[in-house]
Amino acid sequence: MKTIRRCLLLALLACVPHVWAQDVVRIVVGFPPGGSIDSLARGVAQSWLENSGQTVVVENQPGAGSLLAAQSTARAQPDGRTLLLAPVVVPAFMPHLYRKLAFDPIADLVPVVELGTFNFALIVGADVPVNTLSQWITYCTDHPGKVQFGSLGAGTPAHFLGSMLNHAAGINMLHVPYKGAAPAMQAVLSGEVQAAFMLTGGLTAQQLRAGKVKALAVTGSARSPSMPNVPTFAEAGAGLKEMANASLWYGFFAPKGTSAADVNKLQLALSAALNTPRMQALLAREDLTADTTTTAAFAAKVRRDHRNWGEVIRATGFTLDN
Repeated sequence: MKTIRRCLLLALLACVPHVWAQDVVRIVVGFPPGGSIDSLARGVAQSWLENSGQTVVVENQPGAGSLLAAQSTARAQPDGRTLLLAPVVVPAFMPHLYRKLAFDPIADLVPVVELGTFNFALIVGADVPVNTLSQWITYCTDHPGKVQFGSLGAGTPAHFLGSMLNHAAGINMLHVPYKGAAPAMQAVLSGEVQAAFMLTGGLTAQQLRAGKVKALAVTGSARSPSMPNVPTFAEAGAGLKEMANASLWYGFFAPKGTSAADVNKLQLALSAALNTPRMQALLAREDLTADTTTTAAFAAKVRRDHRNWGEVIRATGFTLDN
């Protein structure tokens, strides 16, 4: 009898991996647990489960700003069970930052749907003697080679927004990369750098409300709900419209070879999850604007931003190759 029970148990366990593979969707995230994009992925997973009863797991594969997660997703089985949640950096920056990659972020990842757009604010320390963008540009002009701005890391959108501002305004801010938002903010608070490009929500909004930093302008075509008194770069003048047009977003991708039918199913499930009250509240907290447009529209946006950001990156001559 014991032998029979043991055989039945082994047979049941042998079936588990098959059932798991068929019923569970993976969302791969290229950052550690606890961050903004991880929280968004987990919110989507929970809303997806509540909508459909289907289990969705979040798999964190941190490293190189989503490079490792993107490569892993590109090599996954194209069976409609694997998704990558990635920032604009993956398809629009990485092909220009690395001369050699083990995969093609454009050809090997299929756009499914956009999660939402985000924006950055140019902030300065409370003791920096400027209150407007025009005053900041004058300050940089009067202190050539002595003004530094922090970013969330080399090769990130914050890095290249600084490059865009330098070019557009004819100034020469020096770039200082940090390992994430918290150390970049601390550098501004301590006076280690005079300025930084930071995401508009969360930490930045908190420090702004506390009066510990000043926000001079935000990217995007509209003001940030978390800092409504701060003008966009276009509103602030100084001929900086290209800063307002900087395209920044998170989106979902599937491995190359995923069928059109599976992509459509994923798009419908994701759009439904993103439109739940849970996700709408989470997006608002993170100062993200949801945009669940069609797969075709998102794919066109990916191609456009690959071209546009490529021009910005190539103009700096910066690469991440060793």
